[in-house]
Amino acid sequence: MKAWSTGPFWLKLASLTLLLAAGLLPPIIRDRPVYDLVAVLDITGSMNVRDQRLDGAQVSRIAMEKRSVATLLSALPCGSRLGLAVFVEAQPFLLFAPVETCENYDPLSREIAAIDWRMGWDSESHIAETLRRVAKLSIALQADLVFMTDGQETPPLAWSSPVPFADLRGTARGMILGVGGHTLVPIPKYDMSGHEIGVFQPGDVPSEHEGLFRGREHLSAVDEPHLQSLAQQSGLAYAHLESAETLTRVLLPLAKPRLLPTRWSLAPGLAAAAILLIVLSWVGERSSPFLKKRTKKLLLI
Repeated sequence: MKAWSTGPFWLKLASLTLLLAAGLLPPIIRDRPVYDLVAVLDITGSMNVRDQRLDGAQVSRIAMEKRSVATLLSALPCGSRLGLAVFVEAQPFLLFAPVETCENYDPLSREIAAIDWRMGWDSESHIAETLRRVAKLSIALQADLVFMTDGQETPPLAWSSPVPFADLRGTARGMILGVGGHTLVPIPKYDMSGHEIGVFQPGDVPSEHEGLFRGREHLSAVDEPHLQSLAQQSGLAYAHLESAETLTRVLLPLAKPRLLPTRWSLAPGLAAAAILLIVLSWVGERSSPFLKKRTKKLLLI
C-alpha cells in the first residue's frame, strides 16, 4: 500500500526533473542532408505537344515539367536550395538563382506555375548546345543540374558541328529528364497572337539527314537515343519522365547532398514526457483510495 501512496510523489519529482532538463539542456547539433539544384525547363514549340497525362487529363509536356518541379519542391528538405531556368534556341534564361526552398516556397511555386511557352524568344531548339551551357551554369551555381527536354533539335543537330563535353565530364553533376511520349505525334502550331491554328505540316520544319525524325520532322516524340547519348558524353544521368513523381524518385538518390548543421532541441520531447508523468501521478492519486478499499475487502474475505 505504501507504493501506491508514494508513487505519485516520485512521478511528480520525475516530471519536475524533466521540465528542468527541458529548460536547461542545450540543443544537439546534428548534420542533415540537403540539396542544391537548378532546374532547366524546355519551353520550345515541341513541348506544347499534349501527350502527357495529369489528373486524368491530356496535357502538354510543359505542364508535366512544371508539375514535376513543383512535386520536387514539396519533397526537398528545408535548407535545400532550388533555382529555375527556361530555354529556347541555345540560350538558357535564369529566372531564379538557387534559393532556400522553405522560406521561398510561395514565390518558387508561383514562378513554376507561371512558366509558359510564350516566354520563349525564338523558334529554334538547340538541345546539345543548351546542355553544355546549363552544365557550365550549374557548376558556377554549385548546384546539381536538372535538365528537362524532349530532345528534339530544331534545326537538326547534323547540320552543325558536334558539341564538345569532354571538359565538363566529371565536373558537372545532375541528370537529364526526357519528357514526352515515344509515339510520333503532330506539333501544335500557333499564330503571332498565341492562338492555336492547327499543326505543323511536312515542309514546315527543316529536314533531318539522320536520327529519329528523318522524313517526319513535323512530328514529335521524346528523342531518347539522342538524350542518352548526351548523358553519356556529359557524364550526367538520364531518366524518362514517366510521371510527375519520377523526377523526385530518381533524382534525390543521385544528387550530391550538402550536410547542413541543424539544432535539434530536446525541450519538446522532455516536456511531453513530463506532462505524461504528471498525468500518471494524477491518475495514481485518484485511484489509490479505490485500490485501498478493494484491498481491505479482499483481506476481510
